Amino acid sequence: MRSTTLLMACMLGALLWAQPDLFYNQGALVYVQANALVYVQGGMVTNDNAGNQGILENFGTIELVNDANTPNTWRGNFTIGSDAEVNSRPGSIIRIQGDYHNNQGFHRSTGSHPAPANQLGGTVEFNASNNGPQVFRISMPAAATDPQRWMLNDVIINLSSGIPLANRHVQIFNGTDRDMWIRGTLTLTRGRIHTEGSNLSNNNPTEVRVLNTAAGAIVRNPATPVQPANFSTLDPDNQDKYIFGRLRREVVAGTNYMFYVGGPHNTLGIQAVEVRPAENHFVQARFDPTSEATFSYAAYCRSETNNRSYIPLNNGRWQIRPFADATSTTPSNPAGPERVTMYNRVVSNATADGQCPNAGATTGLPGDPPPANQSDPVYGQYPSNLCYIGYAVDRLTPPNYDPITEAGCEGHNNGWTVTRSNFSSYNPHNHSPGYFFATVITANSPLPSDDLRLSAAPAGSAIALTWEVTPEREYVLGYELYRSTDGVSFSKVAQIDKQGRIRYHHLDTDVKPMIRYFYRVEQHDVLGNVTYSNVAEAMLSKASESFSVQFYPQPTMNEGYLQVLLPADGLLTFELYDALGKLVVGDEYRVSAGAQQINLTPLLSRIALGTYTAVVRFGDEVRLLRLMKVAPTR
Repeated sequence: MRSTTLLMACMLGALLWAQPDLFYNQGALVYVQANALVYVQGGMVTNDNAGNQGILENFGTIELVNDANTPNTWRGNFTIGSDAEVNSRPGSIIRIQGDYHNNQGFHRSTGSHPAPANQLGGTVEFNASNNGPQVFRISMPAAATDPQRWMLNDVIINLSSGIPLANRHVQIFNGTDRDMWIRGTLTLTRGRIHTEGSNLSNNNPTEVRVLNTAAGAIVRNPATPVQPANFSTLDPDNQDKYIFGRLRREVVAGTNYMFYVGGPHNTLGIQAVEVRPAENHFVQARFDPTSEATFSYAAYCRSETNNRSYIPLNNGRWQIRPFADATSTTPSNPAGPERVTMYNRVVSNATADGQCPNAGATTGLPGDPPPANQSDPVYGQYPSNLCYIGYAVDRLTPPNYDPITEAGCEGHNNGWTVTRSNFSSYNPHNHSPGYFFATVITANSPLPSDDLRLSAAPAGSAIALTWEVTPEREYVLGYELYRSTDGVSFSKVAQIDKQGRIRYHHLDTDVKPMIRYFYRVEQHDVLGNVTYSNVAEAMLSKASESFSVQFYPQPTMNEGYLQVLLPADGLLTFELYDALGKLVVGDEYRVSAGAQQINLTPLLSRIALGTYTAVVRFGDEVRLLRLMKVAPTR
């Protein structure tokens, strides 16, 4: 009898052990206290029978694991039934080796909620170890608007290295009602998130949405893609730890944000892009594998009449779209990004190592005509080793200005990392498809490395012009500054002799509010050559939108302060330049609207005696101040 009872008990135990989702909460409270561990060899289901009684309070750790002996049988799923509640408390963690299903339930992990603890948080970690991709799905009534029901706090993607790369990802489930929203951080340890190919139940494309303005809200190690020796090589690390599809982030003006987005893991992998926004809003980034067509423009993006070929890299482009908030499906109308940096990977139609050839030598680039050029085709032996340029694709479409000319021809000698600046002044904006950015290789017309770069910004009732020459050659005579109101017809407004600087400033006071002005600089040399800068533009805002700034005491010894009056909260930048135009010190300050005083003593104590030009920036406005530091009196 005893042996029969033992046999029956063993059989019953085996039957229970063979079932997936062994942990069921059918309408009762499960309380996991801090530092406690719930370890389930299988999945977990929380259901609600009636009266919101199916509740899981997690202060500790819940680990849902696969059956190592029968892979692909038990998924270690985490399922929240209709109207059930899962409350993730700060410091808690739920580790899943299966799929995450929220079937019209409540997973409260953000905001506040009644006792206990009156706060929420916690981490959801995806840890699949079998060969199938994990699924992220949230289903809830269409009328549900409570963001606590679908917004997670911290998310970690940490899939097993034993899973084939093709399956090592979390897939946003097609037809889900809410995609992955993250209030805290997203840590990409191993594995990807796929939104590409999936749509929400309303047919809008799925996204990963990070509602955290911290630049480090998304963590990846290494922070940027690996740079292999060969430009066409797909490094194993570049096939992992990114988002294949759409990523939307909440951003703050003047802060650099990495968007880890890319294409198929086995062909393109991660193709990261870094965005520096000009205004506070939401930015959505997606990598598009579409390769642009070759186009023709003047050599060096200057006024030479002989057009040359510009060949876009064949690894695709980036789509950048602005939104007013996290839920908008229609792009908004803020200023365009201040700067975009592209991390290009897997390119087969450029130089083999991503480096430009040496200046004055055969270029060896696509389109280099026979006989191979032995020097720069226009500038002779002048340095011309910047053969990669970032550009905005939509500026190629008439009647828009050419993308390279409008924001300045910005050359780079390394194709791995290419930056494109000064997009915030674009008008009209192309917000419907968004901005498309790509990198072009300039074939047999690289940029001179002594490029002439111009910027323009409002400065009170005037417009401040700054241009840089790196370096200023001995054959230069001086500069002529030209202005236009249509970007086509320019007239000279100033002439500046050579002063041996690397940075020049000019204040244009003959301007009016709400009129867009275009500027360019011509550099003249002793040989009669004229070198043209990029075209920069600026517009004065209405008087009520400007800010004022004053420095005291003047002159100063070591102690000094900025008194500012600001129309809104934002980031204020202070830079101090010496008589040669060299940046000496600088800093950024997060300031509030109204009258503010900023202590500059820590900066002023580090500079030598002399006269300086202070450049103070707030938003797209600039103020220039004269600052003099003198020796203490005895």
